[in-house]
Amino acid sequence: MSFTAPPPLVFAVENDIEPPPLRANPTIAQMRQHAEESTKKHKALACLQNGVTDVIFTRIMACSTPKEAWERLKKEFMGSDKTRQQQVISLRRDFENLKMKEFESIKQYSDRIMATVNSIRLLGKDFSESRVVEKVITTLPERFESKISSLEDSRDLTTISLSELVNSLYTLEQRRANRQEDHSEGAFQAKAKESSSISQKGKKPWLDKRDKPRRDSGKRKFPPCVHCKKATHSERFCWFRPDIQCRSCKQFGHVEKVCKNKPKAPAQQQIQAQATEDLQAQEEHVFTASCFASSSKVRSNWLVDSGCSYHMAGDESLFKDLDRSYSSKIKIGNGELIEAKGRGSVLVSTCSGNKVISDVLFVPDIDQNLLSVGQLVKKGYFLVFKNDSCVIKDCHGQEMITVGMVDKCFMLDVNQLENKAYASLADNANLWHRRLGHFGKQARLPFPVNQAWRAREKLELVHSDICGPMKSPSLNNSKYFMLFIDDLTRLCWVYFMKHKSEVFEAFSKFKALVENQTGCKIKALRTDNGAEYLSERFQKLCEHAGIHHQLTTVYTP
Repeated sequence: MSFTAPPPLVFAVENDIEPPPLRANPTIAQMRQHAEESTKKHKALACLQNGVTDVIFTRIMACSTPKEAWERLKKEFMGSDKTRQQQVISLRRDFENLKMKEFESIKQYSDRIMATVNSIRLLGKDFSESRVVEKVITTLPERFESKISSLEDSRDLTTISLSELVNSLYTLEQRRANRQEDHSEGAFQAKAKESSSISQKGKKPWLDKRDKPRRDSGKRKFPPCVHCKKATHSERFCWFRPDIQCRSCKQFGHVEKVCKNKPKAPAQQQIQAQATEDLQAQEEHVFTASCFASSSKVRSNWLVDSGCSYHMAGDESLFKDLDRSYSSKIKIGNGELIEAKGRGSVLVSTCSGNKVISDVLFVPDIDQNLLSVGQLVKKGYFLVFKNDSCVIKDCHGQEMITVGMVDKCFMLDVNQLENKAYASLADNANLWHRRLGHFGKQARLPFPVNQAWRAREKLELVHSDICGPMKSPSLNNSKYFMLFIDDLTRLCWVYFMKHKSEVFEAFSKFKALVENQTGCKIKALRTDNGAEYLSERFQKLCEHAGIHHQLTTVYTP
């Protein structure tokens, strides 16, 4: 029984006992106490009536005692024992089917779990916190695997509390969100902006003038938003708040600006080209190319332009694939607006192979293909301007294209690149004969002396590694196995484990077994750099036993 009445009134509801009558010649204190006891039932009934809605009040308004009202509420909402048992079974089924979603934070997931657990507890069933902790650990996505492995090595998961586990995972989640850079998905993606004349026609009813963010708010740093995970705006300015309603589709969770179900009206044809860029930032896309009629001949070369916000091409035949459902308005240097009638990918041949320029806008009204410097830099490419040329390098520093300067412009001629690429195919048979025909007459450098080393005694070198977690557990619910291989005999031992934290016990069992059976001591143990092998407890065991712990190079077999 739980409601907002004080404890003395709760006693009056549960027992429904009339106070004994006053004796002859009562004192003032006895009279006062009798009056208080007589009014407890009325106060308890008033608490019940005031604590329910108007609809429920009509069901208990005819009850004369608080116990009668309380029993009627229990019968209607709690039901019989059979009904409560069915509710518990249904809630437990929901609990077992709970899984963390990819876009969900650890706080939101724990709230969903605790809502189900509290509903079970309200029905009078016990639910241990260790079971809730186990549920959280086993249903976390892969991005938390490293943290869970670390906790398994350093802590006993049977003693950790739910709040401690959630706070530890939330700290990891916040650290990753702070380190994550707000990059776009591709180097050549762009976002079309509504022209200034259209943007001033209507006001946003969901954003008050005094709460409107300033234009330079993108330079500030905010904590990661709980709704969209971006750190470029505060939570109250987020376009994906769950309590906001779209004026177009009438659904909650987003605003009209980013509505995907918004009908395409002729006067408002504007589609956002990039969903991963900052939705708060609004910039005008301006480029320096001249505009001509669509009937003019479009060149096949590309102009490297630092004034262009994203890549554009005017010839449809250059596109490898083209999405004509995309359209946007682009502002040019003289202030006019032209229309982009598609978006696709263009294949360009370079000295390092074919490269795909993705998210290139198809703009029929331009006579010059434009390669945006800004999009190349955002992707991670390097552009070096020196000696009347522009060298484009990839993120690894490998030179891709060298563009020469023509009439104080850097013009990339695709035809010249293609001719250079196919020139290597013109080698004749005589040239290949001169290269490989007299291979035996060439001088051969001496091979390096073999430095490979193999063990000469049993247990002189033991290899070990861990595999898991497996999707299907074993018969004893083990999801990991630990493998030991003797370098000399190639004999293998396998130990099954339920958690990575059992590495120490498995190695202790293996050490005692093989040393007792062979009469030899383990001299060296070679493993990877896994945290389960680098724990302080494991290192002390190796030092005490005189075992040389060898660690392999990272990312090598």
